[in-house]
Amino acid sequence: MSSKAMRRFVISHRNGIDGLALETDAPVPELQTPTDIIINIKALSLNARDLQIVTNDYPAPHAVPERVVPVSDGSGVVVAVGSAVTLFKVGDRVAPVFPQGHHHEEDMELRNPKRGLHRGLGGAIDGVACEYFVCDEEEAVALPANFSFEEGATLPVAFTTAWSSLYSHHPKLQAGQTVLCLGTGGVSLCAAQLALVSGAKVILTSSSQTKLDRAVSLLSPLAPSPDAIATIDYSTIDDWDREAIRLNGGKGVDFVIEIGGRGTIARSIRSTKQGGLVAVSGYMSDYKPIPQHILDEDIAKTILYSAASVRGVFVCNREELKTMIAALEYGSVRPIIDKTFAFEHLPSAYSYLAEGKHFGKVCIRL
Repeated sequence: MSSKAMRRFVISHRNGIDGLALETDAPVPELQTPTDIIINIKALSLNARDLQIVTNDYPAPHAVPERVVPVSDGSGVVVAVGSAVTLFKVGDRVAPVFPQGHHHEEDMELRNPKRGLHRGLGGAIDGVACEYFVCDEEEAVALPANFSFEEGATLPVAFTTAWSSLYSHHPKLQAGQTVLCLGTGGVSLCAAQLALVSGAKVILTSSSQTKLDRAVSLLSPLAPSPDAIATIDYSTIDDWDREAIRLNGGKGVDFVIEIGGRGTIARSIRSTKQGGLVAVSGYMSDYKPIPQHILDEDIAKTILYSAASVRGVFVCNREELKTMIAALEYGSVRPIIDKTFAFEHLPSAYSYLAEGKHFGKVCIRL
């Protein structure tokens, strides 16, 4: 490594986006073990988690150290390898695994201090908002050959969360089933792409008909049939859970990609068939005032009478990430990227994500 210093962001405080501080003379990491690799980071993509950490809305604030390097998702090119590295060579295009060390087990061990949330990039440990990143060779995966670095940067969190929601647990998605995707953000669109290419049907929700029309246009080439995509504009349809059932032929849907949290969970459950799965991976509605009738709702009773399964989802393991990448390549699925910012404008990318106007992934190019 010829460079002695690099640019990186650190979180100087967690009271808002202005806590993102750019350092221009940070030390370049060195190989620590014979199986380490050094990655020249080329692109990042943002997730709700990144925003929650910098605004102190993250559910495990105790797991975030001071002046941590932010951002969970990134990709780049290998520029140095340890003497015992066998999986990669200099010049290979890779993405670091988001939960370092999560290789085979079905679920993250969230309560174990040495695992779970305590090994996630950009939270408990330094993330990838830096020009160079070092990790063990076992903690990275190869990018699809035809993916850009920006597309590759969407894989470790958003696509793995979508994959986990549909395939990592029981029930697993089957062709011909229906997936209700809340919103048109990263995880929901990733799930819609995976579902369609698997022969399933998709119902998309949004408060913007423009976003819905764009989604249908982009997703249609993956659809197994002309009627495989339906939409709900919940700015005009208040009871979107009933509308989802109507669009599904009067039956509850098989899967719900639930990213809203307490503001949407009851309706997500009611829209699901008995034995269906509500995959909870976010709580975006917590940023907004919640109507009193939702706060008063008895969620336990809603679950009881629906007989649906409600499960928290926290990405998937490294081996499933590899399987998912193979599925994307086989199905010719490309990530949907809304907007790309320059590295020095990372705070602006966070602000754009916070506005909630994005369609797909928000990326950063180094």
